[in-house]
Amino acid sequence: MADGRLHIGFVLPSLGGGGAERVILNLTQSLVERGHRADLLIPRFAGDYRAAIPRGVRLYRGRLPHTDRRFLREVQQSAAGGAEGAGVTALGVNPVMVAWVGLILGRKYPGVRVPRKRSLYASVHILNRYVREVRPHVLVSALPGPNTVAVCAAELTDRAVPVVVTVHNNVAADYAPEWLAAARTLYPLADAVVAVSKGVAESVRRSLGMDAERVRTIYNPIPAASIRRLAQGEVTHPWFADGEPPVVLSVGREAPQKDFPTLVEAFGLARREVDARLVILGKLSAPFRARLRSLARGHGVEGDLGFVDFDENPYRYMRRAGLLALSSRWEGLPGVILEALACGTPVVSTDAPYGPREILGGWGDLPPVGDVPALARGLVATLRGARPTAAALRARAADFSPEQATDAYVALFEKLARGRAG
Repeated sequence: MADGRLHIGFVLPSLGGGGAERVILNLTQSLVERGHRADLLIPRFAGDYRAAIPRGVRLYRGRLPHTDRRFLREVQQSAAGGAEGAGVTALGVNPVMVAWVGLILGRKYPGVRVPRKRSLYASVHILNRYVREVRPHVLVSALPGPNTVAVCAAELTDRAVPVVVTVHNNVAADYAPEWLAAARTLYPLADAVVAVSKGVAESVRRSLGMDAERVRTIYNPIPAASIRRLAQGEVTHPWFADGEPPVVLSVGREAPQKDFPTLVEAFGLARREVDARLVILGKLSAPFRARLRSLARGHGVEGDLGFVDFDENPYRYMRRAGLLALSSRWEGLPGVILEALACGTPVVSTDAPYGPREILGGWGDLPPVGDVPALARGLVATLRGARPTAAALRARAADFSPEQATDAYVALFEKLARGRAG
């Protein structure tokens, strides 16, 4: 750090289209823009994010058989892959060393049981190689698997690099029992644990038995200016055209957490009072779409329910929507709410633990989780105009600026890097 430039390595399971992945991409972009170096280590090189990879970020992957070759080619050909100093570097995998990692970790943490052990051991081995060969100042991980991998790799390299574990969701509700047990053992070994909301921080302290001073809260960076620029993109879906009924838009993956059935039923009730349509944007399987259509049919609104596949630029749909609806059972700090606010789009969200209330308290309707009539009432009231102005919503999004989040992360990284150097 003689020149003041940080070198941060970020660990993700893949470049899938989830909220945590988007947050890390936003953070790497902010760091690169400030002149720091940001690497992305992705053992399983696959996913949906291609264009979202910031220019100048260096990508590292494991040389593994389940690499998505098409994804690799597209990333290499993208603006990120062509940026100066960027590209994709493959790190070889030695099966003998993978077995050694498993043996050592089994002895070191005999009580830790995690899913897909061999895959995890391979990821630890790849991260060991990255740390020894590339030597970043700090490692940052997100999601249960990478968090476990990062802590284990640091322990096996004699803590040659400090580790920051980030937690993006309600630990008690979101973590499978095996990951929760592993987190109780391993997260306290990290140099810092960062929660993305105050509610998540409390969940970490309570569920993992960690002292309050060991867990800090840093809100996710939301690049509002970039979102507003992308929101100007064209939308060809006819329901978003001028003069059409307002669209209730929901964005998310297929998961019990998102509780789309409750949203469809609430929309069915709301449709009796207002002329509107419901569009769900995300990667949903054909059987799940059929299930939602069946629910809509029971309310007589099947013709008003539509689907849009995963899109790296959902903001163009958000800007044209009548409102964004989130029906989640639990959350961390839902980025889709902040992204909608940045587009000036009103939001109706269940009061899910945790995050929506921290964002929307006073800025949007917050019906109870799973309460179909209350969610329907929120949709109707918001569509009828009971909402803040677009300018006020954009101003609220500015409270979660990349500058504030990046300042907090940089201060933490500098403290840890200097402490290790000392």
